[in-house]
Amino acid sequence: MRARAKRRQTVRTIEIIAIIAIIGVSLTVGLYLAYNSGDPRAAVDGKPVSTEDLTNLRQAALAAYGNPGQQYLSKVQNLTGPAFSQVKPILVYVGAEFCPFCAVQRYSMIMALMRFGNFTGLEYMTSGLGDGDISTFTFVNSTYHSNFIRFEPFEIQDRNHNSLQTLPTNYTSAFQQQGGGEFPFLNFNNKFYIHGSILDYGILSGMNQTQVISSILAVNQVGSELKQAANVITAIICETTHNTPALVCDNASITSITQDAYSLPSTNSVSELTLAVAPSFSSFEFGLDRSPTEVGTE
Repeated sequence: MRARAKRRQTVRTIEIIAIIAIIGVSLTVGLYLAYNSGDPRAAVDGKPVSTEDLTNLRQAALAAYGNPGQQYLSKVQNLTGPAFSQVKPILVYVGAEFCPFCAVQRYSMIMALMRFGNFTGLEYMTSGLGDGDISTFTFVNSTYHSNFIRFEPFEIQDRNHNSLQTLPTNYTSAFQQQGGGEFPFLNFNNKFYIHGSILDYGILSGMNQTQVISSILAVNQVGSELKQAANVITAIICETTHNTPALVCDNASITSITQDAYSLPSTNSVSELTLAVAPSFSSFEFGLDRSPTEVGTE
C-alpha cells in the first residue's frame, strides 16, 4: 500500500512539473510572438543582407556623390594625439544594435566605407522596439576588406540591451573620454572623432532597409541627407589616408569638405586610443587583391 501510494505521489509530482514547464514555455512563446507581431520589420534581424540590397547600396555609394554636406562638419572634432603607426589608418566604431542613432549612422558609414573597399557578412538589424524601431544593419558578423583603411567595429549590446561584443581595453579610454561612453562613436586613426550621430534617426521612421536604399538611389530628401553624411565620413577618412585613392578623395564633393577639415577646431585632447600590440596583417586579410574600381563622380 505504501509503495503504491508513493508511486502515485511521484507520478503526480512529475505531472505537476510537466504542467508548469508547459505553461512556462507557452508564456515564453506568447511573449515572443506578442513582442514581434507588432514589429514585422524585425523578422529579418540577423539574416544576411540580400544580394540585391547589397548591390543597390554599393551602387548608391559609388554613384554621384551629390551635395558635399559641409553643414555636418560641426559634428567632427580634431585630436592632437599622434596617428597610429599602423600599416593602414584605423577607423574604430563603437555602437549597439538597440541604438537608433547607430541605426541611421550605419547607412552613411557603410556607403563611405564602400568607396574604399568591400563588405561581406553584413546582416539586417532593427533598433530596439522601444528605441525608435529603426531598420538598419549590424556589423557583428561582417568583414571589411580595403587597400586603404582598416575598419574595427564593435556592437557592444544587442537589440534587447544584452551584452554582445566586448570593447578592447585599449579602446575604452577614448570611448569614455571622447565619446562620453555613449553610442555611436567613431575615431578616425586618432586624428578625428565623431561623438553621436550626424543625422537624426527620425528621418528613417517606418521605413525598411530596402526603402531606405531606394531613397538613397532616388536622391530624395532622406537619401540626400544620408549621402551628405557619407561624404563627411569619406572626407575625414581621406584626411587619414593622405587623400588616397585619388578617384575617391579628389571628387569635388569631397575636396570641398577636406579644404574645410583643416580648420576644424581642435579639442586639445590627446587621445588615449592606442593599440596594445601592433599586429601584422596579410594581404589576404586586408583584401589587397580587391580595389574599388568604381567611384562616384560629379
